[in-house]
Amino acid sequence: MTEKTVLLDVRTAGASGDMFLSALLDLLGDPEALVPVAASLLIYDPTIRVSTEQVSVGDVSGIRLHVQADRGLRLSPEAIREVLKGVCEELELTSTATSLANKILDEILQAESRAHDMPIEQLHLHETGSLDTVLDIVGTAYLLERAGLLGNARFVSTPVAVGSGTIKTEHGDLEVPVPAVAEILVTHDIPFEKGDAKTEVLTPTGAAILVTLVNEFVDSIESFEAIEEGVGFGTRDLGNVPNMMRIAVGRMAHASPEKTVSEPKRVEPEVEPQIERAPSQSTAGPTIAEEESDVQRAWETDEVVVIEANVDDVDGEAIGNIFDALLSDALAYDVVMIPAYGKKNRPCYVVKVIAAESQLDRIAEIMVRHLGTLGVRYTKWNRLKAVREVIVCRLEIDDKEYMVRVKISRGPDGSIVNIKPEADDIVRVSAETGIPVRELKPRVAMQAFAVTE
Repeated sequence: MTEKTVLLDVRTAGASGDMFLSALLDLLGDPEALVPVAASLLIYDPTIRVSTEQVSVGDVSGIRLHVQADRGLRLSPEAIREVLKGVCEELELTSTATSLANKILDEILQAESRAHDMPIEQLHLHETGSLDTVLDIVGTAYLLERAGLLGNARFVSTPVAVGSGTIKTEHGDLEVPVPAVAEILVTHDIPFEKGDAKTEVLTPTGAAILVTLVNEFVDSIESFEAIEEGVGFGTRDLGNVPNMMRIAVGRMAHASPEKTVSEPKRVEPEVEPQIERAPSQSTAGPTIAEEESDVQRAWETDEVVVIEANVDDVDGEAIGNIFDALLSDALAYDVVMIPAYGKKNRPCYVVKVIAAESQLDRIAEIMVRHLGTLGVRYTKWNRLKAVREVIVCRLEIDDKEYMVRVKISRGPDGSIVNIKPEADDIVRVSAETGIPVRELKPRVAMQAFAVTE
């Protein structure tokens, strides 16, 4: 597999965990991709919510992530490790993604330990001890995995802006860069600049993600050709300085021995020739977005690709394995097998996959390799979706409290159309209490209805 080059452009306004997440969401083209990570944290903080907004500054557009959470919740180093481990297991992250998340957290804790001259287990974490930190770390690993950038990508970065002046923290007013960031910069000999911002723009989490990912820092970005890119905007107002970072995927041109990189620019991605490109469903007449109908405004909308292949010479083990291959790493939203009859009256299966367009090439490769098909066909579709949210219900059984996540779906008029307790949570409570699943589910559903209706 050809190694990709990923450019992290952090020269303008540094980097933070939420900016990494925002840029990756923009790169994926799926603003909801982080929802599973946030949902996995609800059991620790029932108030946590994530939302995104499209932002444009001049001719640059991207995504800004907003996180709502309990700002008073602080975790010890041991607790934050346990939460991170639990979230990685809940999301079924691969060993590569889990290892990345652990390395980022270790980098933060080691920097805090050096900054305070104190063993890690004795640290009293402030901002870095919040659930936001877990969301930033695991979310980055999760989204990089979804984007296909773990294991076969080389990361390069510009020098990073750190800001200047002082910043108010739970430790009091601190000079920029704050001690934990300064420790990371010095320990790893990271090239940095103050930049034009008169406040902190490189956070401990942003610095830890940066040093864990980057293979090389480069001064010039003049020979990098971007195939696709994402822009993430931070929430802080930096005045005349655009609070943004850029993640670009492309290739290095070998024009000079200095290994310089060029300014990211958008070009159309190259696509493997074996993929049959059917006409897009969204171009046959006016799209839903163009019509701006009342129906669209009442629903959530997005665009997906439906990828298909007919197979008639694959055994049951291979057919069954394709589900795990496509769903285990969250590549696809759904996979179905439809029994049919094909050429020469042979029994066959129509393999149908629904996914974000950004996953098209990876899914096509998996289907060709696992099924032996000579190609796939795909179409683009607009979707109307019920508005969904995840809440946490507290169950008290025999004087012990249990947390169960519940998915709530609403129709166009805001009325509840479906309440579904998270199966894994119900099974866990059932195993601990001995109460059958079929008795727990309606109990949780009734409680969820009462608090949301």
